[in-house]
Amino acid sequence: MMQVVRERVASNCPVIESGCVDKSVDAEKPLKILLADEAPLVRDRMQQVLQAQGYEVVCASDGFDVLCRLPEWRPDLLMLASSLPRLSGGQVCSLLRQSPDFKELRVVLLSDGDNFLDSATADHVSADACLRRPFTTADLLQTLQGMSSTAVQSEMDW
Repeated sequence: MMQVVRERVASNCPVIESGCVDKSVDAEKPLKILLADEAPLVRDRMQQVLQAQGYEVVCASDGFDVLCRLPEWRPDLLMLASSLPRLSGGQVCSLLRQSPDFKELRVVLLSDGDNFLDSATADHVSADACLRRPFTTADLLQTLQGMSSTAVQSEMDW
């Protein structure tokens, strides 16, 4: 199944295989976030909150769209709803962890409520964090702060 998905993505989005992920982080530039959620109202509200905090945000409505937008937009962070259509958040994360070009991309999986399975999936696919819904703006920003400080630390560790 995963091989078929990889082949479909490669054939429709050939840029994914070309290695155009910039892993450098510029402290003066805002964090670029690719946000994927199937619910338009949730996606729009999260985008508003994140942009109000100074983040650059691009949205996607399904997992396949995420894979197609990654090479073009080169986000610093990926926020994925666990229940995305076409490819779930867990499937997208799993594919990225197998890709030499995207395996270091930081991923936050947005779980559906108090679902233990989503937390287990986040661990299994090596997501960097799992944010359980419903969450507050403070929870969201705290998670993002942890992700951005991780980016700065990883750049300093080399």
